[in-house]
Amino acid sequence: MKYTLIMFFLVLNLPIHSQTLIFNEVLASNDSLMTDSFGDYDDWLEIHNTTNTAINLNGYKLYDDPNITAWFFPDTVIEPFGYIVIWTDDQLFQNTNGWNSDMHANFKIDKDGETVYFKDPSGNLIDTISWSNLPTDTAWARIPNATGPFTLTTNYTFGSNNTPPVSSNTFETQIQTHLFPNPSKGLVFFNIDFADLEIYDSLGNLVYKEENFSLSQLDLTFLKRGNYFLKFTNKDRTTVKKLIKT
Repeated sequence: MKYTLIMFFLVLNLPIHSQTLIFNEVLASNDSLMTDSFGDYDDWLEIHNTTNTAINLNGYKLYDDPNITAWFFPDTVIEPFGYIVIWTDDQLFQNTNGWNSDMHANFKIDKDGETVYFKDPSGNLIDTISWSNLPTDTAWARIPNATGPFTLTTNYTFGSNNTPPVSSNTFETQIQTHLFPNPSKGLVFFNIDFADLEIYDSLGNLVYKEENFSLSQLDLTFLKRGNYFLKFTNKDRTTVKKLIKT
């Protein structure tokens, strides 16, 4: 009986690692969607903080092969409910821009399939992500965001919520407009006569509004990098366009 009680005590005191940090999205064959700060179409992984507490990732590590040296995160913080994207391009020299810009790992990922591991400074496994045969320019993402199963989607959401707050499928797409370039660093051009314009961030927050919008261009450099949804309304006609701000 004494031996049994001791074993029971040890089991209860084993460390339990909750899913506070998770892999949320991967794009393993980026041919034309998103460039890093050097203008390269590299592949990337996204990690999401599912808690309301900021977490310092200093000492955490990623690797896709136990036989190679893992890539260690710098002294950087992932904000509450925030996201961090790592370019998996094996181009460490591009980290010379500083850790406050892009982060580049020391390995590449393969669209045909593999597993990436995420460990804390003590070597405990935090999360893994696996895939096989990912199409080009198609993400492997948790949908609904953070809680759902990994799903193939062409609606990639670099560094933001995988569940859009609004969807163009909700509306009758009768207003025909295009915006370019997309992705954009800030200056966006339109070919629309007039409409009311609302811009929402990836969390559904209204960040910009203008009535009777009739400009051929709009300077959105004030927006942070991420995904936005531009809602154009003209009387009973509405359409929503997704914009990627780099």
